[in-house]
Amino acid sequence: MTNNIQKTIRDGKELAILYDLYIVPGWREAFDCIVDDEVKLPKEGKFLDAGCGTGGYAIDLAVRGGEKVEVVGVDFSPERLTLARGKAEIKKIKNVTFQQGSLTALGLPDDEFDLVIGDASMPPVNQIGQAFVELTRVAKKGATVKLKLTTRGSFDELFSIYWEALYNLELIQYTPELEGLITERLTVTAAEQLAADAGLTQVKSVTRKERFDYSDARTFFDAPLIETFFLDEWLSMLSDQETRQDAQKEMARIIDRERHMMDFDISIKATLISGQK
Repeated sequence: MTNNIQKTIRDGKELAILYDLYIVPGWREAFDCIVDDEVKLPKEGKFLDAGCGTGGYAIDLAVRGGEKVEVVGVDFSPERLTLARGKAEIKKIKNVTFQQGSLTALGLPDDEFDLVIGDASMPPVNQIGQAFVELTRVAKKGATVKLKLTTRGSFDELFSIYWEALYNLELIQYTPELEGLITERLTVTAAEQLAADAGLTQVKSVTRKERFDYSDARTFFDAPLIETFFLDEWLSMLSDQETRQDAQKEMARIIDRERHMMDFDISIKATLISGQK
């Protein structure tokens, strides 16, 4: 199992490659499939993919939309955007461009897009309200705005094991912080309210339960999705590296004890909130 104390510090380029190899097919596509099922693309106009990652879905939108559609992909990571531009160049897709920005500071004009799609499925999860405001701002009047996020109930299997590990290690003083981790993700109702507060109408949601299976604790903790993108967030509430390492080891022991020679699985609530400006 990965030793959290000796964990490699990865640069932006390596993180972008890991994202493209492991997060896109194992994570993002689950959310993108919901969008595909729920969104009827306008026949023409300007589309935004905010939080576009390494660009695969923005490029797909450009291909499906055809010559009368222009797609803009925005992401905070310049390294991810480099990969996105390379994909578009290789595929000779001319009607997609990429630029740096964030879900809460897109750097784009007001009332610009006929379709706005945002991805807030990865940490941090505490900027959903700001994201809705910004996505609504850049949408044209009457445009559809959609935001992908994980909602309350995600990772509950892991949080239950985390609580038991803290109890076994006599670290119950951290249980309020753990409760904060559990409740920091919005309920669907709360997410819908933030969309309405941002000025969207006809707000609705679709939620699907997505499961991720791991053969044992080591496979789970070493998985790029967990080790690179979630583990630090989960362990950061503990005061020092030794305590974090002890907690991770105890969680691994509990996982392998409870598997009974079966896979260990965690689940998320993949949610799409939609509205009209």
